[in-house]
This record gives sequence, C-alpha cells and structure tokens, in this order.
Amino acid sequence: MVFERRLAEKEIQVIEKIIDFVKEKHHRSEGHDYSHVLEVCRISIEIAKKIKDPVNPFVLMCGALLHDIGRINAPNGLFHGIDGAARANELLKSYIDDAETSKRVQQVIIRHTPESRILPEATEEKVVFDADTIERLGFIGMVRGLMGKSGTMEEIIEDRIHKRLQDYAKLYYPVSKKMSKKAYKETVAVSKTLKKDLVKRAKEIHEITSYKLIKQE
Repeated sequence: MVFERRLAEKEIQVIEKIIDFVKEKHHRSEGHDYSHVLEVCRISIEIAKKIKDPVNPFVLMCGALLHDIGRINAPNGLFHGIDGAARANELLKSYIDDAETSKRVQQVIIRHTPESRILPEATEEKVVFDADTIERLGFIGMVRGLMGKSGTMEEIIEDRIHKRLQDYAKLYYPVSKKMSKKAYKETVAVSKTLKKDLVKRAKEIHEITSYKLIKQE
C-alpha cells in the first residue's frame, strides 16, 4: 500500500508551514541542514511507496520534516530526538487540534535516532528511521557526518567509521537495504581508505615524535 489516503487540503497547508519553519531553522545548521531534511523526506516517501504496511502521509511528512529540529542550537545533539519532540509539540499545537496525530508525529521524532534508546514501533517511525539512516551512507553521508564534530581528526573519523558500518544492518525494511546497497558499498570503500590513511598518518607522527627521522641522518 502506498499511503492510507490522500493528504487533505488543510494538512497540505500545515505541511507547507512546517517546511517554511524548518527551512528557516535549519538554514545555517552544520551537517544536519535543510538539504538533509528534504533528502530524508524524499527517501521516506520512496520507502513508503514500496512497502506493504499502511502509512499515514501526514504523520510521515511532519515527522520527516521535523525529525532533526532538536539539533538546532544543541551543542552535541545527544538528546535531539527527545528535545525535538518537545519543540515539535509546541509547534504542532498551533497548527493542528488532534492530540493523537501530534503524539504520533512526536514519536517519529523521538524514535528516529538510536540515541533516544527507544526503538521505532509504528510504520511511520520505522520509515523515517530507515530514511535517516540511508541518508548517512555513501560518500556525502560520511562527509556530512564529520561536520560540526569536536575532537581530534583521528577520533572523529574512527567514530564515524564505526557507526556508519553498523547502520546498514539496522535498517528495518528489505526495500531500504535494497535502496541503499550501493551507498553502503561506497561507505565500506571510503572507510577502508580512511582507515588506511589513519594508519599511515599515525606511523608518520610516530616517526616525528620518536625522532626517528633525525636519528636516521
């Protein structure tokens, strides 16, 4: 099933307001910028069109658009799923009267990230989780993941490699794995190159700090 139903005109108007809100807030965000949000939306729609489970299009779109709103002005984003849901709650109150729909959107936001430690349950939650995970794969996803991180270059790269290589196995839908297979292979290739260069770099640094280069003269 593609979607449970078509979007109502009022729902389209709400989505357009959220798009304007997200565009303004994510405009200068590092890594998780407006283009990332739109790409997650696009991938979410693509997944939803290919699975058999019924999907509420309004909950899906709102959840995908607002999934990273908790990262705005957040130092490390460790609680961005939970924080984002709280922010979205206040925003959605001004747009919709249905508390149950608002709750479902907030659950998408909370459960789209493993950092919330709450696994996705509803279809919309799993779809956005998969879409966000897929967007992290591939060369661009790897580069985006390096932006705005603190620590040494070695620490950041090692952390990104470790997390990205685990992402593919976490995808919920077979169609998600099929869609991202090429990007995952690219991630593996990039990771191997980075690891090789990190080893080389560590060796070169050791040669300097141990005065090996001077002792050889």
